[in-house]
Amino acid sequence: MTISSTTKDFILSSLEKVGVDNRKLAAIAEGAEIYGPEGLLDSIHLVGFIAEMGEWLEARSDASESFFDILDGDLFENFRNIHQIESLLSRRFSDVSFSS
Repeated sequence: MTISSTTKDFILSSLEKVGVDNRKLAAIAEGAEIYGPEGLLDSIHLVGFIAEMGEWLEARSDASESFFDILDGDLFENFRNIHQIESLLSRRFSDVSFSS
């Protein structure tokens, strides 16, 4: 799967806003696990990241449901790595432009 640079930039920017350091951002950009046994984020950063993305998306999406309501069954599975996040965004938020 090829991730668009604007979507990738959006994801990394959201991570940066919640205080994820440059070393972890670089690893995540390369596909490192974000959540899970080998995940780079602790629970505080993960929840902050999800909330940051949710607020941004809710302000720009035509969806009538909240970001958390839209997420598929296993909330955290959507955030295992950057590719799964991109897949979620393309499936559920195709109406949103992720460019600045």
